[in-house]
Amino acid sequence: ETCGSGGNGNGGGTIIDGGNGGTGGGGVNNPLLNRIVERKANVLEIQDGLLNNLVTVDQLKNECFLTDELIQRIYSYTPKQMSPIDIDALPSLKPDRTDFYFLGMPSAGKSCLVASLLAHWMHLGIASPEITSNRSVEYFNMLGGQFSRGILPMNNPNAFVDYIELTLNLVEEKKTILGGSRKVEYTIPINILDMAGEKFRSVAEGGREAFDKHKKYLFNKNSKALFFILDYSIDDNGNSTWEQSSNLVVVLKNLDDMGILEYTDSIYLIVTKSDMFNVGIANYQSEADKYIQEYYRSFYNELTRLANKHRFSHEVLPYSIGECVFKQLLVDYSSKTNEHLRIFPEELSQRVLKLTGRFKGGFGGLFTN
Repeated sequence: ETCGSGGNGNGGGTIIDGGNGGTGGGGVNNPLLNRIVERKANVLEIQDGLLNNLVTVDQLKNECFLTDELIQRIYSYTPKQMSPIDIDALPSLKPDRTDFYFLGMPSAGKSCLVASLLAHWMHLGIASPEITSNRSVEYFNMLGGQFSRGILPMNNPNAFVDYIELTLNLVEEKKTILGGSRKVEYTIPINILDMAGEKFRSVAEGGREAFDKHKKYLFNKNSKALFFILDYSIDDNGNSTWEQSSNLVVVLKNLDDMGILEYTDSIYLIVTKSDMFNVGIANYQSEADKYIQEYYRSFYNELTRLANKHRFSHEVLPYSIGECVFKQLLVDYSSKTNEHLRIFPEELSQRVLKLTGRFKGGFGGLFTN
């Protein structure tokens, strides 16, 4: 699942004629080459094309305008995916933690957003995965490890939910009454639940019955934060939002009916691929707010009604990791040069500090680089 934009399209503006063929064939007679030029191919298609001489490295450089570094990343790309597991086989969620639910339609960017957070927290040295579950550690390493190399998570529609148990270890400088300072350590133990997009769709379309068999696993008295992921790119500038808005309302009501909202502290509506707003980063927030009000007002109004009922906070947030290409690669995966990787994981991290009553005061910039 991806949460950055696909970039500016075809790189050159038009489909390029590769000439009279030869190895790999010219652009007009080579559908794969045309798809690469238009940035519609995926990494595995290009790998296969290189191995079977359907395209050449020279064509990728000269006709598709790919850099040597990107071509090497395509050559070395190895997809990884968690094996499906029945929810009955998952260890029970630990108590006395904050549960983070990441919810959204297929390819909305849930796993990608989680991966970007994990990479950010590891960069800051504050994330410590729990070792009570091998699967949790495997998922943590797969998401964060691949993202740190610019590889985006693959969809996993077969699993209902996957999860990560980890603890955020924080340190704050406190002033003493004598004018000195001392370090105070804090921990925030969390369960991250990544609900597969296809299952989210089936719950929205099938109603309570699709959720019932998982209620025992999901329901507990932990404090919770819900992150509803809305993919700006698949909404066709708002023309395809009606169904998604309706599905969100259905899922939200099911969560309320299950009693989960009773233990919810915060709900966030996160608009991914916000770099497609065509405004500067400073204006992403106002554009995200306008987008929700224009195309998701029914869902937002229902959310507000339930927030008043259960007294949880709710907020709209933009999110982007920057330009992605060929569906699985982040073009610039260094936080030193990609400002999206510095800004948006950090802003979302600051919200983490305010999710439960124990931490509502926050610690003021602990996540700041």
